[in-house]
Parts: sequence; C-alpha cells; structure tokens
Amino acid sequence: MKYESPKYNKYNQQEASNEDEDAPLYSIEDDDSENEENIRDSSEKSGKEDLSEAEYELEDDMEEEDSEDDESEESPSEEQKPTPSPLKLMFKTMLTPVEGWKALKRARISTDSFASGCFLPCVSIAALVEFIKIFYEANYSIGDWLLDTVSTFLIFFFGYFSVILLGALILPKKARILMTKDIGKQFVMLNISTLALFWAIIELVPMLDPVLVFLPLWTIYLIYKGVRVIRVPSDVENSTTGYMCLLIIGMPFLWNWLIKEILYPMTGI
Repeated sequence: MKYESPKYNKYNQQEASNEDEDAPLYSIEDDDSENEENIRDSSEKSGKEDLSEAEYELEDDMEEEDSEDDESEESPSEEQKPTPSPLKLMFKTMLTPVEGWKALKRARISTDSFASGCFLPCVSIAALVEFIKIFYEANYSIGDWLLDTVSTFLIFFFGYFSVILLGALILPKKARILMTKDIGKQFVMLNISTLALFWAIIELVPMLDPVLVFLPLWTIYLIYKGVRVIRVPSDVENSTTGYMCLLIIGMPFLWNWLIKEILYPMTGI
C-alpha cells in the first residue's frame, strides 16, 4: 500500500511557493512607488528651486534697473524742495555741464514748463536786442526793427521744431526715441537757448564779432556732455553727438538764411 502525502500539504506548499514568487513582485512595486514619489519630490523641489532662481534673477534685474535710475530719482528731502527754475538750470549747465544736465534730469520738469521758463524767454531776448541796430546802423527804422525782431524769433522757434522733426528721422534708430521724450526735447531747447543768448551778446557788442563768433563752440561742448548724461546707448553715442551738433547748430543758421535771403527781398527790404 502506497503512502500518499496529504493534499493539504500540497496546497500549503503551492501557496508557500506562490507567496515566495509573489513576494519579490510586491517589493518591486513598492520600490517603484517609492521611486516615483522620490522623483516627484525631487521634481517639485527642482521646480521650486528653478522658480526661486528665476524670481531672484528678476529681482536682480529690477534692482539693476533701479540702481541705474537712482541718479534720476529725487531723494525724499529733495522732493519737498520747489522745482528749480529752468533758467537757473540752463546757467548751471553752461557753467558745469555734467552737473547741470544731471540736475535737469532729476528736476523732471514738463516740456511746456521748460519752454515757458527758459526757451521762450531766451529767444525773446535774442529778438528784442535787435533794437541796438538803431544806434549803429543808418536809416534803421522801427519797421526794420519789428521785422528783424519777428524774424529772429522765428529763426530759433522754427529751428527747434526742425531739430525735433529731423532728429526723429536721421538719428540712429536706438536714439530716435529721445526726440519723443521730455528730456530729449528739453535737451534741444536748452542748447538752442544758449545759441539765442550768444546771438544776443553778439548783437549787443558787434565790435567783438571776430571773438564772439566762436561762442557756439560752447554749445557743441554742451551737446557732447549732454548726450552722455541722458544715457544714449553707448554704441551710438558718437554718431548721435555728431547729428545733434549738426542739427542744433545748423538749423537756426539755415532758417536765418531762408528768412533773410528769400523772405526779405519779397518784402522789399
């Protein structure tokens, strides 16, 4: 009689073997889930780190921009001070160009205020001093003086708008936006105002014409310094300086020629 092992032992052995075979699978799945969680955690951490780094970089860029604009911003004590006179700013710029241009930039004066406080008075002075011709020119009448006064005013008035218009067309592309900003318009006004004052001085002291005729060279120096203070891109500084000198010095002389050589003969004078 053969001895047969109990069936329950077979079942137990099979279950044990099945458990042995299944055990590694469970451990693999557990490991996979743990790895996935670790990957998620690491990805989330890396994402947070990347986001924080991007935020830091953005903050650094903003800090750099703020630091660049510090020179043009007023301190709290300066904000309480009254706005400086445009005429004072012009004379300060003529005496100390760099400090004067910086002061104009910090003042944040509107273009209309600068025009009414500096540009128009200087141009008016240049026009009114034409009366001095009554004392050293024969047959110089009041009508002649009125005509010269109007023409001198128009020379500088049209000269300003011509510089703004042509500057927006012929300046380097990176510098053309300057002609649309207040600081750019005031830059042109201030330099033309100095030309108007030099014109008035030459008219008042005509015997010194051979010397005073070189006064506009100081305006060229102001343009040179001003272009660097108002932060024109460094790669177009020299070309912008050249064009601005050509326009600011040349346009009033061009209008002077057009008015006196073309319009005056038409009036019979």
